[in-house]
Amino acid sequence: MGIKIIKNNKLWMEDEAIHQLENIASFDGVYDIVGLPDLHPGKTPVGVTICSQHKIYPFLIGNDIGCGMSLFDTNIKLKKFNIDKVMKRLENTHIVGEYSIGGGNHFAEMQSIDKIYNQDYADCLLIDKSHVYMLIHSGSRAMGEDIYRQYCSIRGLREGTEEFNDYLIKHNNAILFAKENRYQIANILMEMLHLQYKNQLCIDCTHNYLEIIDGHYYHHKGSVSSLENEYAIIAGSRGSYSYIVKCIPQTDTLFSISHGAGRKWARHLCKGRLENKYKRDELQKSKLGGTVITHHKTLLYEEATEAYKNIEDIIDTLLEYHCIELVVRLKPMVTYKC
Repeated sequence: MGIKIIKNNKLWMEDEAIHQLENIASFDGVYDIVGLPDLHPGKTPVGVTICSQHKIYPFLIGNDIGCGMSLFDTNIKLKKFNIDKVMKRLENTHIVGEYSIGGGNHFAEMQSIDKIYNQDYADCLLIDKSHVYMLIHSGSRAMGEDIYRQYCSIRGLREGTEEFNDYLIKHNNAILFAKENRYQIANILMEMLHLQYKNQLCIDCTHNYLEIIDGHYYHHKGSVSSLENEYAIIAGSRGSYSYIVKCIPQTDTLFSISHGAGRKWARHLCKGRLENKYKRDELQKSKLGGTVITHHKTLLYEEATEAYKNIEDIIDTLLEYHCIELVVRLKPMVTYKC
C-alpha cells in the first residue's frame, strides 16, 4: 500500500505533513502508512498510523505515550447542572501533583448528549440523555516525557534487543498510568465542583501508542485502533461537537480512525490571525454556547475553533470510507484547560 491519505475534496492537507510521511516511508522496516483526515504536521506527523516489521520508532509515538480520551457519565442530572456555579468554582483552580491535564490541546469538558444516531449502540454504552458527561483528553505526562528522552533516537529499536524489550515495558506502564491519570482527573474535577457525582467510564481509547498485531508494529500518533476499540470518541474543537462512533475495521485505513478534528493552523500563527477578529473574552464563548476556562490566555487563540479542521468534514470522510458508524453527538458546555 505504501502511503495512503484518507480524505475528501473538502479537506485540506498541508504539504509539510505529506513530506513528513514520505520521509518516514524510507525508514528501515516501514512498509505502510496511512494519513487520516485529521493529518497535520508536528515534530512528527499527527493523525497517522505507521506500520513496520522488525523495527520500531519510539520517536514517532512521541513524548505523550498513552495520550487518549476517556468519557465518563457523571450521573449528574442535566437539569440540576448549574453552569454559572461550575464556571465560578473553576475560575481560580489548578490541578497539580501526580495527576494533571497538561497543556496544548488537552482538556476536561462537561458535555451534554445533543443527538443519538443509533439507539441500540447508545443502549450498549448505557448512554442517558438526561445526564452530564465529562470528556478527558490527557496522557502520561512526565512519565511519557522521561521515556521519550531515553528512546527518541531516529535510528529506532531492533526487534528482540534489550533496548527494544525495555522500551515496550516502559511504554505499557505509561499507557496504564495515562488511563489512571484521566480517571483521577475526572474525580478531582468533580470534587472541586462540590457536586454529588458517580463517575462511570463509558469509553477509553488511546491514540498515542504502539499496537502489536501478528508481528507487525502499528505506530499510532493521533489515531485510534478500530481493532482494539469497539467504540471511540472523535473530539471536535472546543467550539464544535464531539462524536461517539462505532469502529469498523478497514484494511485501507490500517484499522485506524481519527482521534479529533486535527489542527489547521500552527500555534504560532493563531494569535496574529485572530486578535483583530475577536477579543480574548469573545473567544471564551463558542457558537454552541459553551464556555472555555483557562489560566493561559494564549490558549484561547491557539485552541480557537478556526485553528482546527471542520469536525464535520472529518466525520463525513470516515463515513465515506465506511470505517465508522455514528452513535451519539456530544455538545460542549464547559471546557477546562489549566
